[in-house]
Amino acid sequence: MQSRNHGRSSLARKTLAVFVVSAALQVAAFTVSKAETIYYWKDPSGIYHFYKSPPKGFVPRVKKESTRRQSSYKSLSKRQIDRLADLFGKRHKVDASLVKAVIEVESDYNPKVVSSAGAQGLMQIMPETQKDLGLDNPFDPVENVEAGVRYLRMMLDRFKDVRLALAAYNAGPLTVEKYGGIPPFAETRKYVTKVLKRYRYNRSKVRQNVQPSK
Repeated sequence: MQSRNHGRSSLARKTLAVFVVSAALQVAAFTVSKAETIYYWKDPSGIYHFYKSPPKGFVPRVKKESTRRQSSYKSLSKRQIDRLADLFGKRHKVDASLVKAVIEVESDYNPKVVSSAGAQGLMQIMPETQKDLGLDNPFDPVENVEAGVRYLRMMLDRFKDVRLALAAYNAGPLTVEKYGGIPPFAETRKYVTKVLKRYRYNRSKVRQNVQPSK
């Protein structure tokens, strides 16, 4: 999300946090719809576990505003980030192969990256768009991917076309509407081409993996 005229959204979500009674583990939760919350925790080996209801023994509370910087968040492996893409792609009905393509082109799977324009985290979300999406911690991989996929879903719903949705993700929906298509900017055109190329590659890998053995 490199250029950055993103229309304001009324879909801001309040993020919740859940903390374990034992100090050894930390659990967090975030609302993905008005009636649905995803709970997750990271075990000592760094693996994330996801639940549709609070794990036994944990007490939820509203999370206080975070003041942590990007250095406070430990990087996840590519496999763990892909797991997030699978999870939130399914939740928001966005092809996970597309989500992974966007993550790779935007940040190359680096959750701490900040662009020259100020976009932050895995899916390179601008501060103003973070406010619209209710994203409190852009350098938290889980929160960033959830918000980024939700925003991508909004662009897909708005433009009904993957190419235009990607252009809007990069240059902003108002810019796409102004030009009636992909804006005549070299950066945006290159971005759309790169993401689509990676998207096709990711989909081909998925098809190969699901082919029945002979």
